Amino acid sequence: MVELNNIDHIYLYPGTTDLRKGRNALRHMSLEIAKEDHEHKLFLFCNRKNKLIKIYEKDETGVWVYIRSLDESRFGWPNNIKEAKEINKSQIEWLLNGLKFIKFEENNNKEKVYF
Repeated sequence: MVELNNIDHIYLYPGTTDLRKGRNALRHMSLEIAKEDHEHKLFLFCNRKNKLIKIYEKDETGVWVYIRSLDESRFGWPNNIKEAKEINKSQIEWLLNGLKFIKFEENNNKEKVYF
């Protein structure tokens, strides 16, 4: 599993992604939601059936690409760029364990994201 201790930011890329794409294509997609800098980041991409994710990890020295699949359940996933969110380390652990992405609004209309 991904080592989360040194990660600065974690982003969910919304909608479906053709996971045949390699690291260069994923890099360009990641630039749509976060600037390129020297921070340690994870970007998560999901396939059409929501059963497979690809994790693009960019650190100070290079890139890692991981794949995670679920046998019986599906990943909950945001649908569009407005729903693209930075998530925290607890939320990625829940997501990688197969829990669903749930979005709701609080009483003061501030959006919160939970799994």
